[in-house]
Amino acid sequence: AFVSRMAAVLLRHCGTKLRGGLFKTHALCGFSPQIFPFRAFASAKETTGIVGLKPEADWRAKLTAVYEKTLAEASMLPDSAAYKKLLVALTNERLAAVGKAEDYSALEDAVACGQVEQLLQQAEDELGVLELMKREKPWEVPTGHAVPVLQFKPGSEHNPNFDRWSKFDWPGPGKP
Repeated sequence: AFVSRMAAVLLRHCGTKLRGGLFKTHALCGFSPQIFPFRAFASAKETTGIVGLKPEADWRAKLTAVYEKTLAEASMLPDSAAYKKLLVALTNERLAAVGKAEDYSALEDAVACGQVEQLLQQAEDELGVLELMKREKPWEVPTGHAVPVLQFKPGSEHNPNFDRWSKFDWPGPGKP
C-alpha cells in the first residue's frame, strides 16, 4: 500500500502515464526522463466510485471464468432458442474483449457497459437468468396450446379512446 501511494504521488507531481502502465518522469522534477515499471500499480484501482462495489484485483481471471462457464451452460440449450444465440454472441464478444484488453480501462472502453466490476456482476446475473431459462424452457410450447388472438375494434372495451384519438392529431410526439 505504501509503495502504491508513493507511485501515485510520483505520478501526480512528476510523471505522465504511458501506454501499458508505465510512467515517465519529467525533467522538471530533477529526474532524467526514464521509464519506471509500475505496471502493477497502473492496473489496480482504489475505488469504483459506486457504493457497495469494491474494486476487483483479479478481474481478468474472474471474468474469463464466468464467461467460459456461461458458454458451457449455454451449450445445453437447444440451438433453435433465440436466447441461446444472443447469449453466446454477447458472451463471445465480451470474452474476446477481455482477452484483448491491456488493462481494465481498455476493457471498459471496448465494452462500454460499465466498469469491470459491473461487467462481472452482469455476467454472474446472466448465469442466474440462464439457470431460470433452462428450468422454465420458454422455447417449448405444449402440444395443443393455442394463443388467443385479440381483435381490437374502435370504441371497444379494449380500446375505449380509439374514436377520440382518431378524430384529432395523436397526442404523442409522433403520429401512429
